[in-house]
Amino acid sequence: MRRPGGWHNRLLVSLSRVPWRMRTARPPGGQVQRLLLVRVDERLGNLLGLQPLLDAIRGHWPGCQLGLLASERMRPVVESLQGIDQLHLLNKRWAFRKPARWLRVLREVRCRGYQVAIDASAWHEFSYTHAVLTYYSGAPVRIGYWREGAPGKRLHNRLVKPGPEDEYEVRQRMRLLEPLGIEANPSPLRTRLGEAEAGGFRDWLADQQASRPLLGLWPGARKQLRRWPLDCWVQLAGHLRKQLDAGLVVMWGPGERGLAERLQNLAGEPCLLAPATTIPQLAGLLRSCDLVISNDTGPMHLSVAVGTPTVALFASGQPSRWGHPGPGVQNLACPGLDKAGEVERIVRACRELLDGD
Repeated sequence: MRRPGGWHNRLLVSLSRVPWRMRTARPPGGQVQRLLLVRVDERLGNLLGLQPLLDAIRGHWPGCQLGLLASERMRPVVESLQGIDQLHLLNKRWAFRKPARWLRVLREVRCRGYQVAIDASAWHEFSYTHAVLTYYSGAPVRIGYWREGAPGKRLHNRLVKPGPEDEYEVRQRMRLLEPLGIEANPSPLRTRLGEAEAGGFRDWLADQQASRPLLGLWPGARKQLRRWPLDCWVQLAGHLRKQLDAGLVVMWGPGERGLAERLQNLAGEPCLLAPATTIPQLAGLLRSCDLVISNDTGPMHLSVAVGTPTVALFASGQPSRWGHPGPGVQNLACPGLDKAGEVERIVRACRELLDGD
């Protein structure tokens, strides 16, 4: 676990307790009628991982009004989540650049009279932003993770101890429901993103005369240490064409086009380069692939959520934590130390998923 914030976070927490300290609803006596989730970061995988949480709450209290306070910049993603009755969108930067707009969203949240607010931020590090937004919701019950030495307990009043560090991340998130008496196994990731865009990409791939099975490759990642080496991707591309007779399309995100072009050039023909995409468009392209191979990054989670068979590569990090369980996913530790062996394992995993084994 990362070290919690120092004196500056403690000072901010103390100052934050002054305004809007009064609650806006009565504590729930039994069934919770209005519940708010708070997750305002802009990480694709984190937001997709809220769906199992929503499913568990909805399954336990079908009539509960569920709200989500999320990032305005991730509107397409959060709008695709199922089971939300009220969506509150906020840009963290508004607190300094557009304070009137920021306050308007918070007043809107408080007017809903939520009885419970859950700080669904990362368990391994304290987020002042999430903690104070949870506090400002006015909910009398405010749930968050316990972190040794962190000041969050001054803003939350129900603290949950995280599980083992290598526990599946979505299962870790489900622990936030324990104070409410909800115990459930995580449902599979799912999303409606890309349903409208998939047909257009299938037409584009047909125009490009892409071979089938079509395998999507995602060589990028936000963090450099999560990227499987480029020369490994080049070797893999050759083996996929030779052993599986597969068509290949290299996909990329912001700041990754150069990497994708290098892979396309080194892999040789036929290897397609995907166009620039929005998140919904990317979801449509992922739906159009027969299988996706990706580093541990947001599009990997999106591929799983849209239901495309996925091979997730973990150059660093723990597959048990960040990988997803399920018959359509293979999570492989690939630190790049045994390149030939790793390529062989990936090809074998692809064959198993394509054959439905």
